[in-house]
Amino acid sequence: DLGDFYLIKGDPWESTLLYSQVDKAFKDDILGDEARFRNAKLAYYNGDFEWAQAQLQVLKASTSELIANDAIDLSVFIMDHWSLDTTGTPMAMFAQADLLMFQNRYDESFVKLDSISLLYPEHGLLDDIYYIKSQILTKERSYEEAASMLQQIIDGYPEDIRADNAIFDLAELNELH
Repeated sequence: DLGDFYLIKGDPWESTLLYSQVDKAFKDDILGDEARFRNAKLAYYNGDFEWAQAQLQVLKASTSELIANDAIDLSVFIMDHWSLDTTGTPMAMFAQADLLMFQNRYDESFVKLDSISLLYPEHGLLDDIYYIKSQILTKERSYEEAASMLQQIIDGYPEDIRADNAIFDLAELNELH
């Protein structure tokens, strides 16, 4: 958690140091797997997709089902989008927006996401952009706007990975509000 705190405060190097220390101290433990996953996610946030993928491959076999599922989800996401263009720029921008959301810097995250949509209107990240926006809007308690984003995924991208998540999240929003 202290590593997350440093990451939220904008000190990724201190975060990776702490995650690595926990990983080493609890090598064959769920806590070590969690630290390894957070370190892989930090590599993703920093745009080091190759290293993140290598770590996620190891974590897919984790004894903790939750960590293995999270590792699979992030790994599939990276595989699906990283190779869509030769520069990797849209994916790096998306990872930065994801980090900004993690840091509760929602307005900056929205600006980054909107930039991706404008600069790369045909990129396969568009459903993911709607999805992360829906998460931000839910955290900000803008439930109708969040529902609208989720509905755009369901209507416009029914075969994409985020469609199932969007249906589930929309049902949860409707149940709560």
